[in-house]
Amino acid sequence: MRRGGFPEGAIVGPLPAESHRRAAQGDVSGALRDAAISGDTALPARRIILGAMASSQNLTPRAALLVGLLFVASGIFPMLAAFDIGPLRQEDINGPPWLGFAAGGTFVAAGLAIIAGPQAPLANGLFAVLALAGLASIGNWVAFGFGERVCSGSISLPWLWGESDFSGLGCRIPFGIGALITDAFLSYMIVSLLQQALGGPPRLARLLKAAERLILASLMPILLPLVVVALLGAALGALKTRLTTGAWPRNEEFIARQKAKGLLGRFGRKAPPSE
Repeated sequence: MRRGGFPEGAIVGPLPAESHRRAAQGDVSGALRDAAISGDTALPARRIILGAMASSQNLTPRAALLVGLLFVASGIFPMLAAFDIGPLRQEDINGPPWLGFAAGGTFVAAGLAIIAGPQAPLANGLFAVLALAGLASIGNWVAFGFGERVCSGSISLPWLWGESDFSGLGCRIPFGIGALITDAFLSYMIVSLLQQALGGPPRLARLLKAAERLILASLMPILLPLVVVALLGAALGALKTRLTTGAWPRNEEFIARQKAKGLLGRFGRKAPPSE
């Protein structure tokens, strides 16, 4: 029976313009940091790897080398375990042998991306893509691979909290959502890296826009429930105000602004410039 971590979940927001600019300059790991990762969607290791890659932008070359080598060293043993070499063995891997290689390779690639840093943007971007590809392969295997899945972990959401074991679709669906989000970000990073290698914008601009839309689409299973909960909360608050005061809540400042705009629009002129 294979086990995997349960995602704590929470990526929010579409791709900002600053992320687009960073990616176009080849700072792909910086672009990923700015792109909307505010939580974890598949594996706890993601937070460590992506956080370190983002922080590496402010490290001195010597510090980046030390941190990068630490990540490389952390990934070597799981990679060797895939071949039954070293202190870890294949039976220590909760899955097929290649899973250990992918997990260790993720750390190694992240370490190399940290060592490369912004001074070598193409190398930095290439290793960042490889690191995210490693994370994506693990999430996709848990979500869509063959065999039984049993996940143990916790859920922490504004309206739901608890710890439990999940099996079958209860395990696959959260990992599937996380895997699709990771795949979308991976697609964006690959296109960004290709754009940089080809000389930057406007090359592949349409493909990059398509990748941004793919990210937004992949976030919908998370964003839509949050929007629904927010709307229901606002509606219940308004209803409570109506029941207790006899009147619906009003935003007087907003109404005044709208009335002022409507008055100016009817006269067909703009507000006079302030002197």
